[in-house]
Amino acid sequence: MSIQDVVLFSLWGHSMNLLELIGLVSGLVAVYLASRALSVNFLFGLLNNVVYFVVFYQAHLYSAMLLQVVYFSFSLYGYYHWKHPAPGQEGKNRELRIRRLNKSQWALVIVIVLVFGGLWSEGIIYFQSRFPEYIDPPAFPRLDAMLTAASVTGQFLLSRKVMDNWIIWIVVDVLSTALYAYMGLFFTALLFAVFTLIALRAIVDWNKQYKQQDEIKKENNNCTK
Repeated sequence: MSIQDVVLFSLWGHSMNLLELIGLVSGLVAVYLASRALSVNFLFGLLNNVVYFVVFYQAHLYSAMLLQVVYFSFSLYGYYHWKHPAPGQEGKNRELRIRRLNKSQWALVIVIVLVFGGLWSEGIIYFQSRFPEYIDPPAFPRLDAMLTAASVTGQFLLSRKVMDNWIIWIVVDVLSTALYAYMGLFFTALLFAVFTLIALRAIVDWNKQYKQQDEIKKENNNCTK
């Protein structure tokens, strides 16, 4: 018997298996720690990426599945980058300071998400049509691909400790909650609903830290004059 076949309990007609429970707990811990701007979040994220690679493969959500590979890479990069900031970029606890996007950078982010999402969806559809004997038809390929593009962007911004990543995650989490609920992944949908609440709180906490580090920087600059 494989780990995904171990059903722990059922709720409202939906079964919770051991694999999905591990993904749920590791995901919650990772996002909560990220909302507190703690670099250890990336370590829990690595476990979550491995688990959901398997979960999404079984659900035929191939864009979301491949997304876990990108997440895994960004988690490794983010942990190192937060712990080893470049000179002048240190913030709280000598880790990377929080930053924000300007208007032109936001415009670039939106263009990247739309273009990458469109190309990715067409690629997934084409790939499945060429190898139908190996891959089942993808579920909601265009929505799945747009969520993939936005998620990649959000995770990259998180790895760079850019506060605006939480705005992207709120949009992704709300849409993902609806998608996974429709797909019958009840507990994963519940997880993303909680992610939405954590992301909303994270914006408040990160903004507070952002203002505090700016005040400290101004004080240090005044002391050196």
